[in-house]
Amino acid sequence: MNTKKSISVLNTFIGINNNRFESYIKASKQTNESDLIILFLGFQEKSQRCTAELVSEVQKLGGKPSKNSSVKIYFSRIWLQINLKFKINDREDLLNRCEYDADITLKKYLAVLRNNTAHLSPKHQNILHAQHQSIKKEHDTLKGLGDLLVTCRRFNLDA
Repeated sequence: MNTKKSISVLNTFIGINNNRFESYIKASKQTNESDLIILFLGFQEKSQRCTAELVSEVQKLGGKPSKNSSVKIYFSRIWLQINLKFKINDREDLLNRCEYDADITLKKYLAVLRNNTAHLSPKHQNILHAQHQSIKKEHDTLKGLGDLLVTCRRFNLDA
């Protein structure tokens, strides 16, 4: 196993988690709804824990942890640039955007993991799989909240 490559791969995951953190900070600023703000704060904390865990592993390998958000979520960034100055009154829109970001993150985690398994120790693979599962739970929470809104809207229209 090439230590430099392992450090590089782990730094990629640090960048992914830094993006998650930034996305949830911005999402929390896009709403006045306290339940969503609390949810996004919890997701920020999870992102920070994932990052801290990976930073520790990079340091154990003798590497320098990345401080950048090297993996950009392009469409989300465009959306944020357009809407950053405005509070979003549409809860469904905000949940959909966050779910989309989580979906992109899940795909990126799997792609980077699959393409770099040879460069990661079994311990690192386990850490990354656990983090992937945590992100999947976030995604499912966001999807569930969005689906609930659609169901409620349908119920109210049919009543």
